Amino acid sequence: MTGIATAYRIVLAQLMVALVAGIMAWATLGQAVAVALVAGGLINVIANLYFALHVFRGGVRPADAVMRSFYVAEVAKLFLTAALFALALVVLKLAPVPLLIGFVVTLAGYWLALLPAGPVLRWI
Repeated sequence: MTGIATAYRIVLAQLMVALVAGIMAWATLGQAVAVALVAGGLINVIANLYFALHVFRGGVRPADAVMRSFYVAEVAKLFLTAALFALALVVLKLAPVPLLIGFVVTLAGYWLALLPAGPVLRWI
């Protein structure tokens, strides 16, 4: 599997984890918690999608350019994550605990996507 395919697989797995967690929260805890939880997950998804798009643009490049791209993308991802959290908390006034839980839960999607493709994970 290529690097870009792996990166997109990770982002897709994180998106699925966020949506499943949101559906479960909606069914058990209500709409406000579910919205905050999904928003927290989407913060992670958007930041990682930006990282993947930034790192893998431009095709084959020298090693130093690739490393520079990783560093720049990681710093930008951190600033984007902070900005999205600020937007969610200050502007949208979402509940902070479910927002953070949604963010952390989607980190599990990262590890889920890296598991060997067994019968359950082939469709990711």
